[in-house]
Amino acid sequence: MRPLKLLHTSDVHLESDSVGSGPKGALIRRRLRDAFSRVIAIANEREADLLLIVGDLFDSSRIADEALAFAFETIARAEMPVVMVPGNHDAHDERSIYAGLEPARFPQNLHLILEPEGRTLDFPALAARLWGRALVEHSPDYRPLAGIPAPAPDRWNIALAHGLFTDDESERSSRITAGEIAASAYHYIALGHVHVFNDVSQAGTRAAYCGTPAPLYSNDGAGSVAWVSFVRGEAPFLEQIVIRT
Repeated sequence: MRPLKLLHTSDVHLESDSVGSGPKGALIRRRLRDAFSRVIAIANEREADLLLIVGDLFDSSRIADEALAFAFETIARAEMPVVMVPGNHDAHDERSIYAGLEPARFPQNLHLILEPEGRTLDFPALAARLWGRALVEHSPDYRPLAGIPAPAPDRWNIALAHGLFTDDESERSSRITAGEIAASAYHYIALGHVHVFNDVSQAGTRAAYCGTPAPLYSNDGAGSVAWVSFVRGEAPFLEQIVIRT
């Protein structure tokens, strides 16, 4: 297997409804766009083989056409395949942003996983196999890693999962457990939903939250993404990259 490099982002929350209108809201929306543009730039500068967007690219399903065009035009500037799953804010439900879009609207480099039961994507030239599920309803019944297939031999096995890492047995929505991560035996599980960087690796499986690239209410505007590199015979290398807008 050839070495592999990927950039992992999530929870961008473009066009957030929570910031309100007026100059302050406009400033925060501009920061969110700047941060997402910076994510693409970092992926290109570092010559990533893959870019993962693990849910909540958008803050809600009520997205203006101009904002959708910005997001897709920005993704199209990535010089590598981009794999994305919906999160709880942009869930693939009856109000889904993605359901009614013509295929021509999507960037050619975007691989959007919209199957609730999950879908596997193979990238033979990268010796990589990716799996993820579309989040339809953020509820205790939804388990982001349910149905994850067994790892494939001679492939980098990578999963995308948007949910909450916890071993609390209470009825938490979109729950991901340490046992599920360990049992997957994958090389890397890219997590979304938590807005801070956090390494939650279990057994031989590397797993992490990348954080959000632009915290909405951070004084210094510092966010983060995760850089992961793979070399055969070594544990995946995980690095937090700080983004300032």
